[in-house]
Amino acid sequence: MRGAVPVFIVVAIAILIALQILRYWRRPKERTFRCAKCSTPTVHTGRTIEAWRIGKQKFFCDSCHAQWLQSRATQIASRRAESSGCLGIIVVAVATPLIAYLVVKALT
Repeated sequence: MRGAVPVFIVVAIAILIALQILRYWRRPKERTFRCAKCSTPTVHTGRTIEAWRIGKQKFFCDSCHAQWLQSRATQIASRRAESSGCLGIIVVAVATPLIAYLVVKALT
């Protein structure tokens, strides 16, 4: 029983890493897209591939995206202070199995 908890933790971490790697390899089938604003055929970039990965359907070329960013520059600056979570998710992902292991160890 004592060896099962560390093995579980290792397997859980391995699964999380494998899922992240598989997510990174996913790419759109089409090499190009039409900009949703100006209809220019454009090759996918890292930004548009990330948008595709999270389920976006409309993509914008770099120049239209730059115009959009300039139009909302003040909103982005205020949002940066509020954005957090990635570190929090990592802490929870590491702390949960560790706490479970310590509880099981304390009970046995």
